[in-house]
Amino acid sequence: MKNGMSGTKLVLAAGVLLFGSWSVAAHTAGGQVVGVVVDASGAPIVGAEVELRVAGTAPRGVQTGAGGRFEFNDVPPGEAILSAGARGFADTTAAVPPQPARGAIRIVLSPAPLAESVTITAARGADRLATPAAANVLTAADLLNSAAGALDDALRSTPGFSLFRRSSSRTANPTTQGVTLRGLAGSGASRTFVLADGLPLNDPFGSWVYWNRVPQAAVERVEVVRGAAGDLYGPDALGGVIQVLTFQPTRRQVRALADAASHGTGRVSLLAAGRRAAWSAAAAGEWLDTDGVPVVARADRGVVDIPAVSDYRSAFVVIEHDRGPWRGVVRGSVSAERRGNGTPLQVNETDWRQLSGESGGTAGGGTWVVRTAGGTQRYDQTFSALSAGRSSERLTTEQHISSAFLTGSGQWVRSWSARVLLVGAEARRVESDIDETRYSFAGVPSSPEPFGGTETSLAAFGRTSVALSDTVLVVAGARIERWASDPLQADHPSHRQAFFSPRVSVLWQASRTVSAHAAAYRAYRTPTLNELHRGFRVGSVVTNANPRLDPERLTGADASVLVAIRRGSARLTGFWNHLDEAITNVTLSVTPALITRERRNADRVRATGVELEADLRPHRVIWLTAQATLTWSRFRASSEFPELEGNRVPQVPRYQLGAGVTYADPRTLTLAAQVRVTGAQFDDDLNELKLNRFAVVDAHASRAVKGGLHVFAAVENLFDSEYDVGRTPVRTIGWPRTVRAGLRLFLP
Repeated sequence: MKNGMSGTKLVLAAGVLLFGSWSVAAHTAGGQVVGVVVDASGAPIVGAEVELRVAGTAPRGVQTGAGGRFEFNDVPPGEAILSAGARGFADTTAAVPPQPARGAIRIVLSPAPLAESVTITAARGADRLATPAAANVLTAADLLNSAAGALDDALRSTPGFSLFRRSSSRTANPTTQGVTLRGLAGSGASRTFVLADGLPLNDPFGSWVYWNRVPQAAVERVEVVRGAAGDLYGPDALGGVIQVLTFQPTRRQVRALADAASHGTGRVSLLAAGRRAAWSAAAAGEWLDTDGVPVVARADRGVVDIPAVSDYRSAFVVIEHDRGPWRGVVRGSVSAERRGNGTPLQVNETDWRQLSGESGGTAGGGTWVVRTAGGTQRYDQTFSALSAGRSSERLTTEQHISSAFLTGSGQWVRSWSARVLLVGAEARRVESDIDETRYSFAGVPSSPEPFGGTETSLAAFGRTSVALSDTVLVVAGARIERWASDPLQADHPSHRQAFFSPRVSVLWQASRTVSAHAAAYRAYRTPTLNELHRGFRVGSVVTNANPRLDPERLTGADASVLVAIRRGSARLTGFWNHLDEAITNVTLSVTPALITRERRNADRVRATGVELEADLRPHRVIWLTAQATLTWSRFRASSEFPELEGNRVPQVPRYQLGAGVTYADPRTLTLAAQVRVTGAQFDDDLNELKLNRFAVVDAHASRAVKGGLHVFAAVENLFDSEYDVGRTPVRTIGWPRTVRAGLRLFLP
């Protein structure tokens, strides 16, 4: 099977071949063989490669068409074996029954094992440039078979993945949705670059992530690469890269999801796509409303505490023209969300508009791609102060933030027999204006105080991969970038800095069952306009901005060993990260009524750890997964803040454990269950506000009804665990038990 693998001679397919080795031959009387290929959720897989082998004849192959259908005619009699595979899935086989009993054969593909995920994630969209790194892929079936109610909740099964706070994006303030991998935290800004079809999902002002901007019905897969990738992706990729990839409009299809859940939650998600001649188009949208849940623990609630409600609308339209060697794509997206943050006066709203264009072709023996994107965002936020006992509330601050952003990038990639070269450049500009109104104890508003700034960057990057032999692949890359940040306030400093970010990695295929990988890198992260210019208040904690912040600088390395045997695989990875000038919310003063913090460069953070992943396929319709992450992340050598020396970095748990089991036979029933265990962590730099360990169990079941219609039911947080997500210092808690049921439709 061809699975979108790299074009080098490296023997990277060994694990995949091993997983496709279940023998299910049967004697057939000949004639016609027809069937469909589906994923574990029952959705058809178009473009899967199906091969028919009949004893004494040459193999025959076809690709699945609309509805995942395939067909072989004039099949001779004899012992027959069907094999099927597709990108992101493990190869599998199916029996060909005798002619009198033969109907449509249904082949279910399970997610790709760890052995293949090494080569799936591409670099800047170039399919032929492999990224040998600790990578994971969540397919659409993985997401649909998860009880998680949001994309960020589903990603928590990825080793080392965490948000700045533990709360789901369904109730959390979006400014706390910064993504962290491998123990790099300290503030709400992301240290991981999140993209959707090559376009950033990171907020241009604050670098937090709006997970609901991509309708779930449109998501084909999510790729996660752990480890700094600053050589290609720049300052946002300090901890790694997450890319959400949607279904491309290369064929006619409809995908629809509708569900209702506890806590007054309802959601509809749609995708429609089609192609005619050289033109193709797709449109997707999602709507969600929820009455929400209380975010403050029952023992700490007062009169002012109400459920944290949210609703959002998101949509995109993409039009593509592909004729010969040239292609062009235009994409427009909109998103709007409204949230109540747990009290009557604490609310926030976001409105997002974006337009992008892409063109590509061939030149100089290689392929080129040019992409540009621009848009606007409006973010409004209110803050309040609560009385002792939480019996009353007064408004303290209103913020209105307007941002405009523009990006442009281009790359050229060429491959030779054992080498691939990629070079490119990109530019970015973000301009944000903040109008802040403050209210006195008597409720008298001040005059609006405008502030904010402009951020620009220019970069050139390159990466090359060289197959030194059939078993050794070396990948080296580097990026040079110039960053500038200019404030609106005359008394705040401007920033001008240049950076060099190299990365080198080696992949060695020691045998058909064992491979090893090692990488070393330097990267950096520049402070966001939010960190430089915007303060905020959560409960009794006020965090001030700091216009004098310097960029963070990371030196790191990781190494892993992957073992793939007949029906299982396991990968052990160790990592070491040294973060200089780490930006942290540092506590300046503590009183019974108010905790004051400020964003500061806290000198040095040392984050080390190990990640263990395992995948077992005891049967074609059953697979088991497990993962464990142990992280030691502490402050080191803090000369300005000696009280931080040796403290654990906030929002980083010591351990994260997970396991899952899936039984997938869409002809009858698909069942899945997952368990997540997260160790204790701290909500503050002084390690005084502890968030206790917790465990959550989820379960999901689905069944095909007729044609492409499926019904499903899920229970999230099955045992209704009440777990900590924040201490402000009031204890806030996570999403409670939620029952969800609905319908899915896949056409054709």
